[in-house]
Amino acid sequence: MSAISNNNYYYSASTIYSALEKSISSVSENIACYSADPVSDFTRNRKLNCSELIHYILHLSNKTIQSDMMNYFSDIDDMPSASAISQQRYKCRPEAFKRVFSLFTSYFTNYKTYNGYYLLACDGSDINISHNPKDKTTYHINTSATRGYNQLHLNALYDVLNGIYADVNIDTAAKTHECGALEEMIEMHQYPENSIIICDRGYEKYNLMACCMEKNQKFIIRVKDIHSNGILSTMHLDDAAFDTHITKRVTYLQTNETKDNELYTILVNESAPFDYLPAEHDWYEMNVRAVRFKITEDTYECLLTNLTEDEMTFEKFKEIYHLRWGIETSFRDLKYTVGLLYFHSSDQKLIRQEIYASLTLFNFSRIIVNNSPPVQKAEWKWHYKVNFKTAVTNIRLYLDGKINEEELEKRIKKFLTPIRPGRKYSRNVKAQSSKTSSYYAASEINSVNKVKQSGRKYNLLKRYFCHV
Repeated sequence: MSAISNNNYYYSASTIYSALEKSISSVSENIACYSADPVSDFTRNRKLNCSELIHYILHLSNKTIQSDMMNYFSDIDDMPSASAISQQRYKCRPEAFKRVFSLFTSYFTNYKTYNGYYLLACDGSDINISHNPKDKTTYHINTSATRGYNQLHLNALYDVLNGIYADVNIDTAAKTHECGALEEMIEMHQYPENSIIICDRGYEKYNLMACCMEKNQKFIIRVKDIHSNGILSTMHLDDAAFDTHITKRVTYLQTNETKDNELYTILVNESAPFDYLPAEHDWYEMNVRAVRFKITEDTYECLLTNLTEDEMTFEKFKEIYHLRWGIETSFRDLKYTVGLLYFHSSDQKLIRQEIYASLTLFNFSRIIVNNSPPVQKAEWKWHYKVNFKTAVTNIRLYLDGKINEEELEKRIKKFLTPIRPGRKYSRNVKAQSSKTSSYYAASEINSVNKVKQSGRKYNLLKRYFCHV
């Protein structure tokens, strides 16, 4: 019997769109909380009010600013100037778009769970932005390169069963610390209550585990194997599969007792900050469950968790951690399918607006796809799923009012892709840097020139072959 819940209730595209509208309206009605100047911003009657501004940013694509403006504003007489749009954007803090993202995502109740838990994979991804050496908070420079680059870092909690982002945190280059970002998200707790956070080996930190325990947050963290220099290396555990409980006392004290006793782990302030030492002790006692299972003939996976045997059996851990891979593919879809590579500004504040808008569009698309399951036919060799890339294209048309709900559903169910179990090698996608509107203006000119050149070549070939 599968541990994954199957909900039979589905939302229509119009209901999902209505949830998005309600989220935008809620933020617009409280825009003073998200304005740069709460007293004066968005108080006058403008062509582009707060609600219209949020809608416009959600509709941005990989085209130029002028193209997006003409696509969104059907009446050219009511179209604001690019300068007016930019001025309105500076009045609105990025938190407004994050609030729309959170409100919309939390609207639905038919999400899948695993043994009653939401499975939230945690990971981070770099986002390239416009080159600006003056912005020291995002600027990187390598000794091997003559030209530096600017980046933001997206830390995300991704619901692997439902294919949506549950919560996000955006860091700058100067502040990139994935464990710290996750701890901030746990402190804020804007994701579902009954959840398990799943992390890879980059999150093998005592402070993070203590944070989860103090906040009653369930976790599964992949750690280094017993033969390496990780947490389990000093525990003298058997070189085989196991499911056991271990106790560690974390301390800064370097006494004879702490040095000679394997129960203690001595931390160095600079490399391993720890925020949870109790007032009555110089050490923090941590009781966790260690799970080790075989994944190949000579390879094991090790996990640390605070889930009890009643909450999760040994056999289910392998399946759960395998599901975590979904967050890696989601970053690819977010960047290449939704278009997180394409920004319409070089200002960090406005870029953050577009990041949250892209995340909202991603979730909007995923929720529509999840609620439009294809009908599996008996004669098909494979089970099929909706082609997400094509679905996003049609969902954009639906948002633009160019197709109706019925046509959208028809198109989503028409374009499918087979699910091939056991497929090991995914297609390689060439990494791309961020692109701004100036880039597109130049690329459009180049495209026109290429078309003209190809046309001339075609005519020459046509003449040659017709002559022959």
